[in-house]
Amino acid sequence: MSSDSSILQPLVDLLKSASAAAAYEAIGKCGDLDPAIAALVPDVLCVGPAFTVRAHPHYSAGVSAALDQAPAGSVVVIDVGGDPDTCVLGGTGALVALRRQLAGYVTNGRIRDLAALRAQRFPVFARGATVRSSRKEGPADFQVPVAVGGQVIRPGDLVCADDDGVVVVAQERFGTLAERLAARLAFEQRADASVQAGVSYAEATSRRP
Repeated sequence: MSSDSSILQPLVDLLKSASAAAAYEAIGKCGDLDPAIAALVPDVLCVGPAFTVRAHPHYSAGVSAALDQAPAGSVVVIDVGGDPDTCVLGGTGALVALRRQLAGYVTNGRIRDLAALRAQRFPVFARGATVRSSRKEGPADFQVPVAVGGQVIRPGDLVCADDDGVVVVAQERFGTLAERLAARLAFEQRADASVQAGVSYAEATSRRP
């Protein structure tokens, strides 16, 4: 994870002005997670560097510990291994995450207390909800590469997620992200203005960056 906030924070701020789809386009139509990992709290934008957790199916002790260790602004990315029905978070955990100013959760598992999370407006991207709980003991690995939604996510990669899905920007793309994302956002603004002015859709979108 890059420790240089002078590099990282401007990228986070730029992504917060964009969307997951714009990020996907800007980095070359890549980095998108399996659409099965979707927004469970609507109308939220989740952006931040990944704090990764490799847990074990049906054991959430490591996930609980991650809430106390992940830096403010992080997106906690949790790989629960081979059982996608593992529950990783509930309403109390989301309260802790909000208090510690975490940016959100992305997991290939499930969550519960969905109504509470929606009331709290805490960004969660998962395979769905469950009534099940998980065991609180058991080990987990922090800040290691994880495999979630068909992508390898490393500590410090940038996550951008919204109602459309989850996109991960690998660190090797940070150097060109600002320029390419700015160009993509400018194109989208021009295309919208052209359509509002009566230009055909084909013409308005013909000059993609």
